[in-house]
Amino acid sequence: MSKNALIILDSYKYKGKEAMIRKNIDSLCNPTFFYTDYENSLIKFFHGLKFVGNFLSHISYWAISLVLAAEILAKKRSHEIIIFVNPIVGYFYCFMLSLFKREERVLIAGFIFEEKENRLYLALRRKFVNFAYQSASCLIVYSNIEVEQYAEMFPKLANKLKFVRYGRDYDIFSEKKYSSIEQYVASGGGSNRDFSTLIAALKILEKKNPEILCRVATRPDALSINHPPVNLQVVHEIRIDRFGSFLENSLFVVIPIKNNFISAGHMALLESMYRQKVIIATDLPVVRDYASDSEIFFYQADDSNELAERMDYVFNNIKSDEVKLKALAAKNKYQSDYTFNKFIYRLIENCI
Repeated sequence: MSKNALIILDSYKYKGKEAMIRKNIDSLCNPTFFYTDYENSLIKFFHGLKFVGNFLSHISYWAISLVLAAEILAKKRSHEIIIFVNPIVGYFYCFMLSLFKREERVLIAGFIFEEKENRLYLALRRKFVNFAYQSASCLIVYSNIEVEQYAEMFPKLANKLKFVRYGRDYDIFSEKKYSSIEQYVASGGGSNRDFSTLIAALKILEKKNPEILCRVATRPDALSINHPPVNLQVVHEIRIDRFGSFLENSLFVVIPIKNNFISAGHMALLESMYRQKVIIATDLPVVRDYASDSEIFFYQADDSNELAERMDYVFNNIKSDEVKLKALAAKNKYQSDYTFNKFIYRLIENCI
């Protein structure tokens, strides 16, 4: 008999696809869906603020997630497993389970932990993570290398860690348009981005190929530079509902990721693949888990010269068969592996 599963999704927009999602997984479990969201009008406002925007948006995320976790905990149910695709809500839910010493089977998809410079703050965060996730049955990470790294950081949680490739639908998020008279290369994001290497590459291209204009869509506090190169423009008005159009209308996409093991850039990478864009990305295991040289162009981490060379090559050969075929291969890879239906199926298949 299929297990009763409560699945906490990370966007209200999946309500319109609930019947399709249910049909996709009904051979694995008997699902009930609970909807949450990361974006509301207040958080969008905070994202646009300099200096304090990131702090205030995080406080808002945590407050909303705590309320949702308490709501889920308070409801009467007969579910044998709870699957959190919204990991922040899942964290607070597990924290309350540990606090009240309740035992349930809980799966958290999207576990991530970034080191901080402040040692006291880092030590406290580690204690809170160990305390909360003692109540989790399975912690899903979105890159293979993270399993080993987190197992060393959190020995008590090592046997709970599992790698499952991420997936997401993007058609449901494209509500607003982004238009531009000028041609531009798109980049963006805020988590674990290596904008310093991108800026250094643009300074090289400023003289080598001044036609290349790069626009970076990010929060005001995620990228600050006193003397930006003339071929760099930072845009702050791009949100999730406009990011797809921003990518769609670009010449190609650059995804610069910091040289560490943290899984980051997957949403930008997969959306670029979905939109059949030519992609240049940092050559890291967290990216190689999702794409190969057949689908995207790679450059070595921290190598601004190689990034500049890749950008110059793609710009000058954007209509060549080689470049267009990579974009098509990326689109096909997305359709075969990275839709939300594919993700939720392998998530449940691997962990239920």
